Amino acid sequence: MKYSLIYLFLFLAGTCLVAQSQMDFPKDDWKAYKNVADAGYSAAKLDAAKTLFENSQAAGLLIVHRGRVLASWGETTRRFMCASIRKSFMNALIGIAAEKGKMDLDKSLAQLNIDDIGQLTAIEKGATVKQLLAARSGVYHAAAFSPRNMARNLPARGSHKPGDFWFYNNWDFNTLVTIFEQETGQRVFPTFQKWIAEPLRLSDFSLDHTYYCHEPDKSAHPAYLFRMSARDMARFGHLFLNNGRWEDQQIVPENWIKRSTSPISKDLGHFAPRGAYGYLWWVSRPIAGTNMYFASGSGGQRVAVLPEADLVLVHVVNSYQFRNVDHQAFVKLVETILAAREGTAKGKPQLQAMNWPEITKPATTHLAPEVLRRYEGDYQHRRLGRFRVSAAENKLKLELRVGIYDMLPTGPDTFYIPDIDVPATFRETSEPSRKGQVDSIVDDNRIVTQIFLNY
Repeated sequence: MKYSLIYLFLFLAGTCLVAQSQMDFPKDDWKAYKNVADAGYSAAKLDAAKTLFENSQAAGLLIVHRGRVLASWGETTRRFMCASIRKSFMNALIGIAAEKGKMDLDKSLAQLNIDDIGQLTAIEKGATVKQLLAARSGVYHAAAFSPRNMARNLPARGSHKPGDFWFYNNWDFNTLVTIFEQETGQRVFPTFQKWIAEPLRLSDFSLDHTYYCHEPDKSAHPAYLFRMSARDMARFGHLFLNNGRWEDQQIVPENWIKRSTSPISKDLGHFAPRGAYGYLWWVSRPIAGTNMYFASGSGGQRVAVLPEADLVLVHVVNSYQFRNVDHQAFVKLVETILAAREGTAKGKPQLQAMNWPEITKPATTHLAPEVLRRYEGDYQHRRLGRFRVSAAENKLKLELRVGIYDMLPTGPDTFYIPDIDVPATFRETSEPSRKGQVDSIVDDNRIVTQIFLNY
């Protein structure tokens, strides 16, 4: 019996080492398969998935198998708004903080002294951090950065007790940032940089691409927004695929990932086609017999993890241009990718350096500070709301509801906005009614090709 147990232990340890050796962890850059057959995939069948992708409104798709790029289509290096993928980033931070003893997830809002505009009721304050993570707080207070459908369908205050009912409400998710910062004494974005971005060596991320969206007329708790490239989000997905481990470092606790990505709520109402909800992660029904969990953002932003297939898929949509890919179309794409599997992956595949798509930027120039100050002020777009332009450190900054962007001068009154990738022109007007208005030029495909800021 003693020797049998020893042999069993050695067998399991060896199996674990073999499984780990199959995984790569990208250093400063990714490696790509020279031949997708080495990963057990058919190139012809993957082309069917590529056609499906190209016929959609998606902007980019990155397929990563065992830490190596299987396919990269479209704009996988451009930073897009992550939208609600931010919530899965918060999941990782809270899991780490809880492991460090900095957060007690069983504490209630009352114990944490959390309140909001107009005060929460005693019953609402009984909601725990875990219930916020699971979107089951029963607090139906107005929230910052809430889409119209979310705000319109918000249940009546007091209609459900904490824990009794699932509702996807930004109040729960936004309040988590207040609790995280209060309990840890750390700001969320620099902590994400230290705990996640640095050890994973994110290529395109900086704190300039993060933003607190405050709407103090609605709530005291801000939304916390990220914009990020597909190749950086793929590293985050790969961290979860490996149960929170990156190389020899356990970054996110393994038991936290298992709990967070297991079904907690299945009563999802009109979200039922998505499957179930865990802690800030969606848990899909099996697709082609394969389990999947995913982070999801408005418009079709997705980070999907398929552990049994050793896959991470990152799907991005140009939401700056209001493009949209619905969830069923994304599922169909996943099915097509899985259908391309037809063999066994090689233990030592042939790899090559990844050739990423380049982002072309126009030539820029220098403008005197007095010229830049001429354009400062608040502008208004009829659909997009306020545009705030400010000059600092010989640069123009554009602040929108979703973040702050550089405006790089390409001429005396023309500017290029990275990430958004639309040229902007400041246009002087003598008409008082036109001052401070923003106009946009739209092509036949409803793509904004240029914006004009009237000053």
